[in-house]
Amino acid sequence: MKALILLALVLINLALIFYLGEKVSRYSKRFTDHRKLVNAHPEMKSVDPERGLMGFESDDVIRALVLDNDEPGESEPYLATLTKDEEDQSLA
Repeated sequence: MKALILLALVLINLALIFYLGEKVSRYSKRFTDHRKLVNAHPEMKSVDPERGLMGFESDDVIRALVLDNDEPGESEPYLATLTKDEEDQSLA
């Protein structure tokens, strides 16, 4: 009976060690991924680690530049209007 209790305690301890190790590993990976994303740039300090760049907080100047831009961009791919000869000349 004592052997079964000891075996159960050992198995529970192993399960707890694996669980905590996995949790620390995930936290470490999340921390390093966030550090790689921010990369010590001061303008990236406001990036939310949970939402990535989708949670980026911008200042008023950038917000006004992006949201108040009424001039649409072109929907054509780069160099799409050039003929083959013009494209070769522009690449040379």
